[in-house]
Amino acid sequence: MKWIFGFLFISLSFFHCGLFYKGVPKAGEFCYVLTKPPECLYVDFESKKLIWNDVEYVLEEKLRMDYFFKSNDELYELTVSTVNRVELKNLTTANFNKFYMRKKDKFVEIPTPDAKHE
Repeated sequence: MKWIFGFLFISLSFFHCGLFYKGVPKAGEFCYVLTKPPECLYVDFESKKLIWNDVEYVLEEKLRMDYFFKSNDELYELTVSTVNRVELKNLTTANFNKFYMRKKDKFVEIPTPDAKHE
């Protein structure tokens, strides 16, 4: 009886620790800090929108937390590594791989895109 109770307790605790979390990260600004000034992008995961280089892109979700978009006939992949880190890869051009870190909420500015890319 004790081990059944222990098994249920452990099983239920896994559901609350994020292991089976089905949501998406909250919207936010992510910056590539290896350039000065930092290059930033804004992602709203819920509405699947990305603002990068003053252009708004619609993200296509391939897998959970794995998104694709096209810019200038090049295919890009945006992958959520953690809720505070995303990776941007250009699948058309070799050697383009950048990690962007989440900006603290108190410093985030929601950009207004100059153009919308379909």
